[in-house]
Amino acid sequence: MIGERDTTSTLSPVTPTETRIRVEFTVPPNRAEQRRAYKIVHRVLFRIFFWFAIGLAALAFADVVLAVTLLHRIPIVDLALLLVLALWAVTFPRRCGSRRLRAAPRYFANPVTFEISEVEAGETSAVGHLSVRWAAVTSVVETSEFWVLYADRTARLVLPRRHLTATDEATVREFMVGRGLVPEQTSEA
Repeated sequence: MIGERDTTSTLSPVTPTETRIRVEFTVPPNRAEQRRAYKIVHRVLFRIFFWFAIGLAALAFADVVLAVTLLHRIPIVDLALLLVLALWAVTFPRRCGSRRLRAAPRYFANPVTFEISEVEAGETSAVGHLSVRWAAVTSVVETSEFWVLYADRTARLVLPRRHLTATDEATVREFMVGRGLVPEQTSEA
């Protein structure tokens, strides 16, 4: 069922350094959540294009100042070209993201089941299965909404946190802290 929340979790110590974990939950289709996940995963791309656009706008301003002071004319063509390039640079990542999100409507139209175990984390939908082994995960970016699992500096899997119960989230977080992927939370006094 689409609105149903299917969650189960267990955490039991096997050896002093190893922990068994099993968390499974189903996420209903949500395009807004997919857009937010895309922005988080590609935030470096957004930042690069933003600063590129700022540079182009500064170049356009410098071009106008030099042309007015040296040539005593306003360079309409140069100014327009540089400003159009700056606007393009700001909107390019968004257009790429919307095109990618529109290209896979079947994937985002189906509920997705996430499975997290001590061996791997994965997602399964009507389209297919994607998983990443914990041994391959090099880092985890933690936001208020997602955990993004990276392997070799590439985002491999995005785990939505809001669909987890508080105990499941604590179980998964404790497992990732044990593997050294996320820092321990410190109590702020």
